[in-house]
Amino acid sequence: MQQILEAQQGWWHLDAAPRTLAASPNRPAYGPDGDYFSKPNRESIVEAVYEVVRERQPWRFPPLDS
Repeated sequence: MQQILEAQQGWWHLDAAPRTLAASPNRPAYGPDGDYFSKPNRESIVEAVYEVVRERQPWRFPPLDS
């Protein structure tokens, strides 16, 4: 799905390009630390959604501070 949407640009029917959030391409640590660093966490999800919303209406949504 990620290859079709991002690499092959199969999103031309949509208003904006979608963004996919995948796990990091690494071997995670065991336990809760591995879950936090290898899976998409809340911060990365919120940032990705905010970028898509801001792309549509930049005057309503100021940039997030990094």
